[in-house]
Parts: sequence; C-alpha cells; structure tokens
Amino acid sequence: MSTPWDEMASVWLDADRQRLWRRHSDRINVGLVDGWLPGPLGDVLKTDLFDEAVAGGLVPALEPRATSVTGIDLSPAILEAASARVPGVRAVEADVRALPFADASFDTIVSNSTLDHFDSAVEIETSLRELARVLKPGGRLLVTLDNPLNPVVALGKALRGRVLNRTWARAGGVTARVGFTPYYVGATLGRRALGETLAHTGLAVTRTACVVHAPRVVAVVIGSGVERRGPRTQSAFLRALAACERLGVLPSAAVTGHFVAALATKSAD
Repeated sequence: MSTPWDEMASVWLDADRQRLWRRHSDRINVGLVDGWLPGPLGDVLKTDLFDEAVAGGLVPALEPRATSVTGIDLSPAILEAASARVPGVRAVEADVRALPFADASFDTIVSNSTLDHFDSAVEIETSLRELARVLKPGGRLLVTLDNPLNPVVALGKALRGRVLNRTWARAGGVTARVGFTPYYVGATLGRRALGETLAHTGLAVTRTACVVHAPRVVAVVIGSGVERRGPRTQSAFLRALAACERLGVLPSAAVTGHFVAALATKSAD
C-alpha cells in the first residue's frame, strides 16, 4: 500500500525541484558537520536519505572521515534513489522510532530535519531515545529540527492538520507540487526544549544554535526563475543566500533561523 512518504518521494524524484535552494541547504549542513564534528567520525548513522536522493546531501561529506555510513529511510523509493547517487552508503529501510540496530552501534549520528515530521513531541523524544541507545559511549549526535520561533515555520505548524497535511495526504503530495512545503509538516521542539529532551535521554548537550537564515519561501520562489538563467547568475544568487547566513551572529538569530541545531554526546562511562 502506498504511503504519504512514497507519494512525496514520487513528486520529488520525478521533477528536479528547488535545485539552488537544495545546494544552499547542503552547503549549510556540510558546514555544520565540519564545524561541530571535527576529526574521524567512525561508524556513522544518518537518519534519512531524502537529501541524498534529490540533491547532494551530506553523505559525500561524511564518507571521507567515516569508517562506514549507514542511512535509513521509510521510503523504498528514496533509498533506491539515494543508493544510486551515493553508492557507498549502506541504505536500510527503517523507522527512527524503532531502529533495527544493536545498542552502541554507531560512533556518530547525524539527524538533519528528520524528527520534525512526526505528529507529536512524544515521537520526537522516542526517536531521540532510540538514537541515544544505538550511540556508542563517547559518541556524538548532531540533530536539527524546524525552529518554531521562525515565522514561516510557525505558520506551517499552525496550518498543520487543517490545510497542508490534509491536502498533502489526500491529493498525493499536492503541496509539494506547488512548492509550499516538500514534506509532511509535523511537530517540533524549540532550542531549549530540544536541549532538555536530549538531557532526558541521557545525552549531554555541548552546543546549540539556530541555522539557515536565508528566507526559504522567498529563496525558492526567486530561485525557480534563477534556475533558468546561466551559471553566473546562479552563482550570484547562491552568494546572496550565503550572505544571509551572517544573520546568525545577531540577537535575532533565534527568529531568523529556519532550524534549531544541537550537538550532544553520550557519556563514556
């Protein structure tokens, strides 16, 4: 039986969408990994493979410093597409809320905007407990979630279940087709709540931030036109998006950031 995630995968894999925004997003995520996870990464788990299926993703940046990279996803279509684009990844069909891995299996876990597609904060905490379980003592978890203080995110959350998700589920991903949101909009946690939840799972939070400050909706709309222009125009547009990330040093970063990010470690004892 087809699931909403299969419908979403079909929409995105059949059309090359939001290419410039995906490139910008990948660049920010790679920078976050490089800055927050220095040194060898050991055995790595990535909690979804959507980015790798539709764009560059993080796996190519993880592989040179990793012993192995395992990626999970609920959609077989996403797994197939990601495996074709990134042959070195071990792609496993799995639910992050009930991982099919033994305790202490991974040295590093990267979860970028995976857990904010569930219906409740309880499911987010369940997922974080599973990630803590499969993390080795001394291991590191980098997680990002939608920032509920960002006005665009807040609007999406307010509409969740009433307009966007109902239409998305019933019409086979129609909201992805029009470009408002490429995925099911779920619950999330703010910066403080994410830190507290990670602490409840037994992980020690060492760093938090708000990231991706370029305005997504505006960037996607303008980017769709720029994608039809030449490389010079596209490069200038990407530089403009990168300049927006300077907002991250201002007090307003807690509002302009599209995602909250946290780095946590598991006790070596």
